[in-house]
Amino acid sequence: MKLKLLSLLALTTMPMAALAMPAVGDLIGTDPETAKAALEKAGCPVTKFEAEGGKVEAKCKDAATGATMEIYIDPASGKIADIKSGD
Repeated sequence: MKLKLLSLLALTTMPMAALAMPAVGDLIGTDPETAKAALEKAGCPVTKFEAEGGKVEAKCKDAATGATMEIYIDPASGKIADIKSGD
């Protein structure tokens, strides 16, 4: 019985985990193609990249809510340095 319950729980939460928004500290890559793929996999399709304050800013839309997000990436490490809601 426990195994069935755990299996059911795992299957029902997997789709939500696949669309979990990226978080500060996540490694998404140093080149645009890798970063774009990682963000899209996390449910935030990228609309454009631009340089800002020594970081790379990726503008994307949260696939679940439609909210615009600004993801700031450290170009040296490929990690997310900051996340802001876009205007």
